[in-house]
Amino acid sequence: MFSIVLIVLTALTLGMTGANNASNAAGTVAGSKFTSYKYGILIFVAGLALGALMEGNKLTGAIQGKTLMGELPSSSLELILGVTLAMILIATAVRLPLPMTQAVFGASIGCGIFMGVPLNTAGIAIILASWAATPFLAAGISFLLSKALRRRSINSVGGTVFVYGMMTMAASFYTAYCFGANTLGLVAGVVTEDLGWATAIITAVAASAAGGVLMGERVARTVGERVSSLGPPTAFASQFGGAFIVHIFTQGGIPVSVSHAIIGGVAGGGLAKGTGAINRQTAVKLAVLWFATPVLSMGMAWLVQAASAL
Repeated sequence: MFSIVLIVLTALTLGMTGANNASNAAGTVAGSKFTSYKYGILIFVAGLALGALMEGNKLTGAIQGKTLMGELPSSSLELILGVTLAMILIATAVRLPLPMTQAVFGASIGCGIFMGVPLNTAGIAIILASWAATPFLAAGISFLLSKALRRRSINSVGGTVFVYGMMTMAASFYTAYCFGANTLGLVAGVVTEDLGWATAIITAVAASAAGGVLMGERVARTVGERVSSLGPPTAFASQFGGAFIVHIFTQGGIPVSVSHAIIGGVAGGGLAKGTGAINRQTAVKLAVLWFATPVLSMGMAWLVQAASAL
């Protein structure tokens, strides 16, 4: 019974995650007018599948290991996924990319505190520090790369569009790969003790791909069109800078937000063009969402866990 419920919740949660986080791969490439959102999302699907299958296992101990020093019962795992799903639905409704890592992390801590599972304070401190560093590291790499690329000219306008178009599509694929390895690996790791790794990762990939195809364009436009005005060098630098940082943290089994990294990259690339390229209103909304997500998720999980125990 628990396995069936977990499979359904995993599929629903990651279906909405795919819809929400397709923006991270499709947003910059389509927002730069290199290709349509439809083809940008297909790039996202291909990349996430490969990343999850190749490197998703590196995040299996991120929650029950780096965050909690003990295992949670199946009912708590269901609750974590349910709270995460609720947060994703809210964020998608307002067309903002949710930092899913923070939602899973906050809900896990909320359940762990209520259930009396000891917290790994050292592991939590490392994860929080990584979150704080992620957008700034991505912005720095994107800023420097964008500046360097803007100094190198290509003889024709058509040549510029083609070269940077191909480079940005490759970077979008790389972003989706890192999303699959880090975010899908994180969620699959939460339920792998109950479902088994094969079932968990296949469910994660299939659901995220379906969500991205069916509903991904809506949020993708926020990243591609509202955060910063993207040109050819900026689009590539933004995408690559964010993805590279996520990939680095993945090697250490540290869950970080792909949304944080990519939007940091977009901001850094935009700053290379001047502060006027940044949409401050959208940036403020995203920052508020980032800070609120883990706190709200932790509170919701604790309250629901407490209510279910009555």
